[in-house]
Amino acid sequence: MPRAAALPAAERRSLAVQALLELAADTAPDQISTAAIAVRMGTSHAALFRHFPSRDALWAESVRWATGQLDQRFKALAEQGGMDPLLEVEQMLLLNADFVGQYPGLLRMFFAEVQRPQASPARQECQAFMARFRQRLTTLLSAAAEQSGLRSPLPPPALANVLLACCEGLMLQALIHGTLAELPQRTREALPLLLPRLNA
Repeated sequence: MPRAAALPAAERRSLAVQALLELAADTAPDQISTAAIAVRMGTSHAALFRHFPSRDALWAESVRWATGQLDQRFKALAEQGGMDPLLEVEQMLLLNADFVGQYPGLLRMFFAEVQRPQASPARQECQAFMARFRQRLTTLLSAAAEQSGLRSPLPPPALANVLLACCEGLMLQALIHGTLAELPQRTREALPLLLPRLNA
C-alpha cells in the first residue's frame, strides 16, 4: 500500500496548535502533555518534537497564532474606513469576546500563563498582544476626544485600561462559572455601561 503524502511542516504546526486549543477547552493547561497533543493529532510524540523543540515553544506558537488572528480582525475592521471611533472601540471589544468564546481553551491558557511566576515565551506573546490592544483602544479614544465625542473624566489611556480590565473581568467570571459560551452576549450587554453614550 502506498504511503500517504506527508503534510507540509506549516500544516503540521497548525494541527498541533489546534489540538492544544481543543484540549485546553476542557483540560487544565498544565495537565496537557505533549504526548496527549500528539495523540490528538494522530501523530507520534517524536514527530511532534520535530516541529516544536519544547512544550513552551508549542504554547508560545498557539498564543502567537491566536493573537495573530485577532490582529488580522482588528486590522480588517480599521480598514473599513469612515467608522465612528467609539463604534470601532465597541466592535474591537466584541471581536475579542467572540474569538474567546469560539476558542475557550485560549482563555484557560492565558490565565494559566499569567499566573506563572517566571517569564515564558507564551506569556511574552500575551503581554505584547495586550500592549497592542491597549494602544489601539487609546488611539481610537483619543480620536473620539479630539472630535468632542468622548465624555469621560478619564484620559484616553486610563479609559483604555478600564475597558480592558472590565472585559478581562467578564472573561474570568465566565471561566469561573463555566459560561464561556455566553461571553459574547454578556459583553454586548455590558457595552452601554462600559461606554455610556460617550458620543451623545
